[in-house]
Amino acid sequence: MMMKHQLLTFLTFCTLGITATAQNKSFTVAAMNVDGMPKSIKVAGIYTVNLNPDAKEAAGATAIGQKLATKGYDYIAVSEDFNYNDQIMEQIGGTYAAGTHRGKINASLAAIANYLAKKPLFDTDGLNLFWRKDAVGVNAEYWTAWSDHHGYDNDGADGLIKKGFRYYLADLGNGQLVDLYILHMDAEVSDGDLAARESQLRQLADDILRINPSRRPKIVMGDTNCRYTRDHLKALFIDVINADPRYTIKDGWVEKCKNNTYPAYGSNALMVDALGYVEGEIVDKLFYINPKYGMQLTLNRFFVDTDFNGADGEPLADHYPVVGKFVAKGTLYDPATYWSGSYDNDAYRAYAQAYDALLPLTRATLKSPLKEELAALLTEHVDAASDITARIAAFRQHLKENMAENYTEDEQTSKLANPSFEQGQRLASGHVEGWTVNPEAMEAFTSGVVDNDEGAAVRDFTLRDGNYIFNTWGGRPAAGFYCRQEVTLTAGWYRLEGTIATDSGFNASLRFGDARLSSGPRYDRHAGCRLELITYHPGGKVIIGAESADWFEADDFRLYRYKAIPTAIESIEADDPSTLRSAQRDAPYLENAQPSTIYDLSGRRLSYPRPGLNIIRNANGTTQKVLIK
Repeated sequence: MMMKHQLLTFLTFCTLGITATAQNKSFTVAAMNVDGMPKSIKVAGIYTVNLNPDAKEAAGATAIGQKLATKGYDYIAVSEDFNYNDQIMEQIGGTYAAGTHRGKINASLAAIANYLAKKPLFDTDGLNLFWRKDAVGVNAEYWTAWSDHHGYDNDGADGLIKKGFRYYLADLGNGQLVDLYILHMDAEVSDGDLAARESQLRQLADDILRINPSRRPKIVMGDTNCRYTRDHLKALFIDVINADPRYTIKDGWVEKCKNNTYPAYGSNALMVDALGYVEGEIVDKLFYINPKYGMQLTLNRFFVDTDFNGADGEPLADHYPVVGKFVAKGTLYDPATYWSGSYDNDAYRAYAQAYDALLPLTRATLKSPLKEELAALLTEHVDAASDITARIAAFRQHLKENMAENYTEDEQTSKLANPSFEQGQRLASGHVEGWTVNPEAMEAFTSGVVDNDEGAAVRDFTLRDGNYIFNTWGGRPAAGFYCRQEVTLTAGWYRLEGTIATDSGFNASLRFGDARLSSGPRYDRHAGCRLELITYHPGGKVIIGAESADWFEADDFRLYRYKAIPTAIESIEADDPSTLRSAQRDAPYLENAQPSTIYDLSGRRLSYPRPGLNIIRNANGTTQKVLIK
């Protein structure tokens, strides 16, 4: 009865996921530099480094916390949250949860070697995120240091700490997820500082577009130390994001205060003292990025909250918070991508949205003895069983029609390092040959390669291969668990296979670039689930791996690249699809065409060509009609 109850709960969730319409969610974000550095530090009793002579220290942090407690912001991104985090949390801790506080800047250091070698003295980034516990949540956290900075104990003292950016997976409820980036960039205005910020803008854009892409909306906020008039912020970040066909980025201040007109690089600085906080530019920024399809963010209001003053009327910190009021509207959750592209047809969009929930009924348990029991539960207990059944049947038919049975394929597993975890055995040491595992999981939890016979839990991991598997254990780190590697592949359609298991009620996913395929909520702890993710790769570097919010086990990754040989190709004029030019000829492999969008004759977008006639619109603007027999 326990299993039956769990299955019923899961299937009821599936029903809601399919039939419910997307809800609007209003939420507010704020970004503030809380000025948490000490006034100075002393190294070995010899060197004094003045960091923040005007700091209000603990009293200022307490007052900032009291102000924040009254504002009702849903997410608060802070920078320079170093020495007085305790004072802030004392004021807001009853309402807000917090990310990882990475430590303080000690006012006195005995060691001098690192200082003389100009190495970071403090393993902290000063960043953190607070969120209202009763309204929103966070599902993941990781941080990344900037690759370049300028100055050590001068020019902003950027080298004393590990400045960088953080990523959080913000959960608005109802399955609405947003990628949230917070940051603190290089300070000051020397040529070296400007060059460092240019490097940091490139690094941030690369993380958003290539390292950690997704189909979710994104918010990027924090102390950029950038002005459009002196930094190449638009060229290196705004224009780069907008050039990617998957995304559109906006600056909240530019949109709401400057009529969508960006200040010109090299023009006079727009100083707040002269122009005020509407026309004037500050270095604290709030960007938001919408994907081309799916859930969308609308910015209803942007403002600088100048209420953060002390009893003497002076600002509590050297920055006021920037605030954005958003509405999220769209799909209830980010669907796993079994196919690329989007569907304008409502039914196909529903299938895509429901994919994660329906996966155990379509792929993972297709041959499971529980299939009949699941079907019986659907019929017996779910009010919308007929609708569910019809959607499942249509979804299965879609998969069947789009499976690559008529395509040849080349195995590319040799491109993966240590795909079955048989090389470089390090039993639970954290080092996994060829793979990157998130540092937090390595430090705080048991993660690594383990023997197939190491304990009943591992032995229960079905479908494993060889003598060793990848295993994580011991809890749920804030950033979740992942193992991944970066490989370089030629353009084409790929199929990634892998075996994954995780805890009951949790998902584990395969990842290929921005495509993720979830196991669906597991109801059989440790049982292996063989997943196959099919997606198109435009060529170049791509991240491949597995991930989960909870512990997971993984094994036997395999990679294949499809080839399809069309028997005839007819060119179509791009500006007049009705005009055909006969061009029967020997056709090259379809993989060389690098299609950007593929349609059937009814205009429905496809994941990749299937037998019959296909309309292919190439990235260079040409259009082709392809017949595959």
